[in-house]
Amino acid sequence: MKLPAFIAEHTAAIERELERVTPPEATRPELLHRAMRYTLFAPSKRVRAVLTLLSADVCGSASRALPAAAAIELVHASSLILDDLPALDNASLRRGRPANHVAHGEAIALMAAFNLFDLAFTTIAQAYEPVLARQLTALLAGSVGSTGLIGGEVEDLLATESSISFEALELIHRWKTGALFVAAAVAGALSAGARPDQVNALTAYAKNLGLAFQIVDDLLDVTGDPAETGKPHLADARKTTFVSFSGVEGARSLARELCDTATTALGPFGSRAVRLRDLARFVGERHA
Repeated sequence: MKLPAFIAEHTAAIERELERVTPPEATRPELLHRAMRYTLFAPSKRVRAVLTLLSADVCGSASRALPAAAAIELVHASSLILDDLPALDNASLRRGRPANHVAHGEAIALMAAFNLFDLAFTTIAQAYEPVLARQLTALLAGSVGSTGLIGGEVEDLLATESSISFEALELIHRWKTGALFVAAAVAGALSAGARPDQVNALTAYAKNLGLAFQIVDDLLDVTGDPAETGKPHLADARKTTFVSFSGVEGARSLARELCDTATTALGPFGSRAVRLRDLARFVGERHA
């Protein structure tokens, strides 16, 4: 899909940073690095990395945020590989092409996911002074652990083909999706030396933005064009989703409400937060 200019203007820098920190395919072991790059450099909106840069910018400057943005993308790419595995979602397609384990085999896909995860923390350790590196490491690790990506994935797995409450569904996606959005925003803020009140405002923004992003994903699973979404129609049919729980219109209304709440949290930044407001609008209206 064609990206808005305010997102596209950051993606080239993000791609260059990812190229800088990721081993080339020709570096031994070639199979490992090819599989890592297969997912990491697949067509992507880079919403989380852009959120990192915009959050840094609204707190002062994005000049030091690129390594943090790259680390966020590395963790996200790792999570996509794991999410698609036969033991979890058993997805055959991701971003319009075969999932990593389909293209490279399950063993290499697992190694690629682990090495992307490792590379995220290596990137932070090498880019920042010890105090900030320690803060960013704790932040990113927390977004991945039992109250983050991993916890959300486990709860999602246990809920497959089961009836769950709306509260349980919301918890799954605040962990599985929202936690990395929060880490992206806070990482950008910390790289810019943000004040505590600025970090709090961005945390509130990102919590709501991440949940809205997931709800729109659920909507696209039902109403989207697979040629645009890059995933099969009704790929999540075995799960309780925001659409199966609230219906299409109810889910759309909830996504809009969350985007509005995210935007309201930006009040302390005034006009400086125009791009973060644009990002919330993009998340709520996206078609892929």
